[in-house]
Order: sequence, then structure tokens, then C-alpha cells
Amino acid sequence: MCTAPYLVFADDNVVQNAGDMIRESTFNLNFRPRYEHVRDVAFPHHATAGTLRSRATWTSGRWDGWEFLLEGDNVTYISSEKFNNTENGKTRYPVIADPDYSEMNRAQVSYALEQGIFTVGRQRINYDDQRFIGGVGWRQNEQTYDAFRAEWDFNDRLSLDYTYSWNVNRIFGPDGADGNLGGPVNALDVDYKIRPNQTLKGFIYSLDFHEQEQLASATVGLEWAVDCDTFRWHLRAATQSDIGRNPYDYRAEYYNAEFGTKPVQKYKLTGVVGTEWLTGDDQWAFQTPLATLHKFQGFADKFLTTPVDGIRDYYAGGSVVVSGIKIAAKVHKFYSDRDSREYGNELDLVATYSITKNIGLLAKYATYDADDFSSDTDKFWLQFELKF
Repeated sequence: MCTAPYLVFADDNVVQNAGDMIRESTFNLNFRPRYEHVRDVAFPHHATAGTLRSRATWTSGRWDGWEFLLEGDNVTYISSEKFNNTENGKTRYPVIADPDYSEMNRAQVSYALEQGIFTVGRQRINYDDQRFIGGVGWRQNEQTYDAFRAEWDFNDRLSLDYTYSWNVNRIFGPDGADGNLGGPVNALDVDYKIRPNQTLKGFIYSLDFHEQEQLASATVGLEWAVDCDTFRWHLRAATQSDIGRNPYDYRAEYYNAEFGTKPVQKYKLTGVVGTEWLTGDDQWAFQTPLATLHKFQGFADKFLTTPVDGIRDYYAGGSVVVSGIKIAAKVHKFYSDRDSREYGNELDLVATYSITKNIGLLAKYATYDADDFSSDTDKFWLQFELKF
């Protein structure tokens, strides 16, 4: 049997008066120390980083539909700074994009009704699987949006998610040269449930950046997704063109087809196969600058900017749970979209273990074997997370 939940805007922290908004508020702490090592043969030195992200989050009770949230982040180095953090000028080392900083990560107010919720302020925004709009939660500095967002269910079948953002706070920290992307961002997702397990989605993303103008674009696309008890699959296609002051006059396409199985049997086995194409022309290629890019096209992060000749990614993977440890693996084969040149291959491995519901461990490895793009690269991470 196939099932898929509808959006429900409910809150367990509803209070009866304004005073209880403070008395019933919650305060959470999160600490995430991480060791990261990068070997890239294009650089004379390996990169090594020990970082600690500390996060404090205060959330008020919800009264008469209103709720307030404040969240502060700090990233501190807990080992020697032998890496290029994008600010320190250590260009003889590979990049590990975790500048040390302190900032207000989120500061938002929301108003909830029975059918939807409106949020304004600095906030976390993740659309769907974050392929086009996401928070880059993997990096120690999260990507957040100074924005207004409206999420609305018209009925059990039709829903809308619209965001207007005037500034994107990127992962490079508040003082980095690439720390912000100003300019109007309009993002619209419209979901229609054909059946309880099938969704047809249309989306429009307009990114009219005032900085990094080569990234200004308009993207229009469709997705058809099926989500069942034992399997899931989706087909997605989009077209993109330049807008605003983008110096490139281009049009490019995006295609993605993926089939995956849900956890089955004693060891919660899963599998996935898919392909993703981002086309290019003689000037520029399909770009997704606001995506959580680390999730896609390999953990080695070799394709954060789509090459001008585009990319075709063929991938397969799976996961298994053994003695409480979830082990996942994925392999990628990369080609250029134009001329079908072999870019390279990648293997990604991840192991996660929850000691308690508040304490987790992660080990992660990526190895990229270059053919006709970039350079051989190995990356390793060891991470500990503690939540209060």
C-alpha cells in the first residue's frame, strides 16, 4: 500500500496568553565538533581542520498563532589552522569552507493558521530535497535567508510554498567576501496530489543577484514523484536562462530520474539508482547556487559550480544497519554533457551511530578519481554531535 502525509500545521507548544509565551518557551543547545582532512593532488599540502560549532536556540510558546525564534551560532577552531577557510589566504592548502565566526543564525517570527504558516526574518529554508533551495546544513556555518515565506494548503490536494528573500547568508561567514548574496530571490513551489502517493510539482525560481551576477537566473520546472511503502521514484526536468545583469546569454536544461527502495528486512536494506544531467552551452551551464550542493554529485564537492560543458552523473548506492550502525555507500560516474568526456569517478562512504537520542557519531569518506576534470581528491570526516 502507498501512503503520503499531507501538510499539517500543528504545534504542541500552544499557550493561552502572551505571558505564557515566555514561561513556556524552550532553550536548546547543540555542539558539533568535527575533524576534516583533505588530500587534493593539485595542492602542495594536505588540509586538516578541527572545528567546533556551538548553537543556542530559543523558541517562544505559540500564542494566538504567533511564535518567535532566536538562534546564535559560533564556530571555533580546536586545532591548528592548516587549511584554506576562504578568508585566511592560505591558498597552498585545499579549501575547507568553515570560517571561524559568531552570528545570529536565525531571528524570525511566524504566524500560523489552520491551513498555513507565514514566517518573516532570518530563517532556514529547505525546499524538497534541497536540490535548488537549501540550507547547506553540512557545513558548520548554515546558509540562511533574510526572507518572507508563506506555506499554504488550499485543500488535501493543492498546496503552495512561496519565498521572497532579499539577502542570502552563505556558508562563508558574515565577514567573508562571499558571505552574502543580495538581490531579490523569488521561489514558488506548487504541489498537487494526483493520488495520496503521487505528487505533481511545478516550481519557479528567480535569482536576481546583485553580486556574482553570473549566477542570476530564472528556472522553471516540473517533478512527478511516487512514494510507496517499499519504493519511491521521481522524474524531474527544468529549464534555466539568464536574467538581470548576468553577462552570459544562455539557456540550459536539467533532468533527473531516480528510483529507490525503502528500508526492508531485518537490516533495513535500501538501494537507489539514478542519473542527473545539467546541460551547458558554449558560454555557461545550468547552475544551482542556493542548493545544498554537498548532497549531490559526490561528497568530494568537485562540481559545486557546473562546468561550462555541463555534467551527466550516473549513480547507484545503498545502505544497511548492522548493530545499530547505519552504513551507506554510493558510486558516481561523471561525464560532460557536451562531447561525453569522462570527468571521473567517485566513491562515497558514510557510517552513523546514535549513542543516545542526544548523542551521535559520524564517519565519512569520499574519494574522487579524476579523468578529464579537476584532480584526484580524498576527504575524510569524523564528527560528534551533542544536543540538549
